[in-house]
Amino acid sequence: MWFNRRFAPFDQQLKQIADKRTIVSEKIRENALQPTAFAIFDLMIHSVDTAVYLMDEPIQKVDNFLVTNDGNLEQGYITLTGAKSHVQVITNMVGGSNLEMTTVQGSKTRQVVTNLNLLQTYQTGAVTQTSRPDWENTLVTRGFDPITRAFLKAVTNNSENPVSPKSAILSHKLCYDLVKTIKK
Repeated sequence: MWFNRRFAPFDQQLKQIADKRTIVSEKIRENALQPTAFAIFDLMIHSVDTAVYLMDEPIQKVDNFLVTNDGNLEQGYITLTGAKSHVQVITNMVGGSNLEMTTVQGSKTRQVVTNLNLLQTYQTGAVTQTSRPDWENTLVTRGFDPITRAFLKAVTNNSENPVSPKSAILSHKLCYDLVKTIKK
């Protein structure tokens, strides 16, 4: 599984926010019909992994909630709680638009990344907006180029995997635990 969003330039900026308190990672689809387990592992896992990557402390509590219709996912929610942070992962398959948005609120700033190509920074008395360059390759904006280069460098130098297996397994486990709630 490619967790490219960890390497998207604007998500890298979100990672640098100190003293994170709130993280919201959303994936919205206009009106997508997909079986629940497939949608969770095909679509929602990216928001889950982004949120876990951005969280700077161990997870203390996990809560799950699903809305399904005839075996298809309509909405999926995972809430992660740490000692100081609250994380919400939202997937809405009937949200009226196609949108990917991640918000991180620290003690001194709030930043929002929309569709991996727009960064908004909110501070008292100021809002700034930065876009990725129009000419930038989509593979760079979405993190595929940087993750590939980091992986090849790790292989060449016989160094650590740029996406730790432990963190990748955690993202998969969170999704697996959400899928398990279907049977309850």
